[in-house]
Amino acid sequence: MKREEMNKIIKFELEYIPKGSTGSIQNKLRYHYNIFRRKGIGKGISREECLRDAIDRLKEDYPNFNPKFDEGFFKIHEKGFFRRLLDFMTRGALYPPQKV
Repeated sequence: MKREEMNKIIKFELEYIPKGSTGSIQNKLRYHYNIFRRKGIGKGISREECLRDAIDRLKEDYPNFNPKFDEGFFKIHEKGFFRRLLDFMTRGALYPPQKV
């Protein structure tokens, strides 16, 4: 994919992740999403997975961070047991248990 096409896609998708104040964690989310998405497009990774990875990365440093994004556009579902197990086996990342 050409760089121009990738820039258009990411710019469009970033419209669904609101900006925060200067230096805010929300702006860091937009920054990390941009990075993860650029790598993800080339590898065929969905926008939802890229956003999840960006959020997970920020939660390492800011565990109380409550990300803001359009949940209708990004169809992120809580990870179930098997998805967390797969993540653990492939990346060594294990997510905390989900609330029932």
